[in-house]
Amino acid sequence: MTMEWMPLVWLGVFLVALIIEAVSEALLSIWFVAGALACLGISFIPGCPLWVQIVVFLVVSLIAFLTLRPFFSKILKRKITRTNSDSLVGTRIVILKDGDSQDPAEATFRGLSWAVIPLKEADKLTRGTIATIVAIDGNKLIVEPVEKENN
Repeated sequence: MTMEWMPLVWLGVFLVALIIEAVSEALLSIWFVAGALACLGISFIPGCPLWVQIVVFLVVSLIAFLTLRPFFSKILKRKITRTNSDSLVGTRIVILKDGDSQDPAEATFRGLSWAVIPLKEADKLTRGTIATIVAIDGNKLIVEPVEKENN
């Protein structure tokens, strides 16, 4: 390949890296876009050897990666939105009917009646026990007893 084709090669690398970045959700190839753009510019310098262009591509891509990745990572960091059921985890409830891991207890939370099972199979849930929701399994709240409610 002769050197007069190198601007087209770098333009191709630039476009391929840009397309890959456009279709991916992660910061995958944006660094190579910067390196290819730099090489596209230097490929117009007469007599610039291929090895210089490759070194420039690698160095510019590495510098772009090291300097821009922390910046873009902060901007593009996705906030995890909790679902309705996820928002129940960590909430305390009062057990209304005795139960255990084999025969679920009952509790009412936000106007809904729930089947409740203890986190540890050996635990028993008795009426009046205050428990913390630790997980949800289908239609059952999995809880860890905290204390007995004073009546």
